[in-house]
Amino acid sequence: MSEPAKQNVTVMKAPLNIYQRINEVRKKVNYAKKDKAVDGQNYKAVTHDAITALVRNHLIEHGVLIVPRLISSTVQDVGKTKGGTTIIRYAGRYEVDFINIDSPEDRITVPGEAHANDSGDKAPGKATSYATKYAMLKLFSIETGEGDEGRVEPYEARDKITEKQAADISALIDEVAADRDAFMEYIAKDKFIASASLEEIPVKSYPGLVKMLERKRKKNPESK
Repeated sequence: MSEPAKQNVTVMKAPLNIYQRINEVRKKVNYAKKDKAVDGQNYKAVTHDAITALVRNHLIEHGVLIVPRLISSTVQDVGKTKGGTTIIRYAGRYEVDFINIDSPEDRITVPGEAHANDSGDKAPGKATSYATKYAMLKLFSIETGEGDEGRVEPYEARDKITEKQAADISALIDEVAADRDAFMEYIAKDKFIASASLEEIPVKSYPGLVKMLERKRKKNPESK
């Protein structure tokens, strides 16, 4: 009696859930190169476009869709440009969804906050990009070497200059015939102080500001 012919059996694999898909993407990416110098700062950062380029094809391959959602937002005037245009700070709270495209209810949500300054209409877009970028960095465990935890100390923790140092800067402004309004606008930027007041200047910023005013003296000999 002949043996029955063997039948080929196809093993059907269950679709990956969102956690498994995220893990598959994590296997493909591990480091993002810092690609943009930050204005006014001596370090580089990783842009939203760089992270998107790094993970996009892997997201498509494994069926993961990223959808940022704005939960709430605020807008605050923080200063003016040299041309007099108002600079706003846009702050938003977001939830960034990483969705299994084969089963949209299967998702991971990463909450976060982001803010951006702008003198036009780009602040909301900047903040959304920032929130989405950091959600991707954290969820996919992508190293950047940016050292976010230690880069900027809290404003409240900064030591301020003394009243005498503030008076010295005020006198130097007059001595070198600097534009006081322009100088106050300059120091009001985030990298120096939270409000346009000489007394609020951080100690570590004092030498640089004095040198900046001294350079004004060299450009204007009549101020000696």
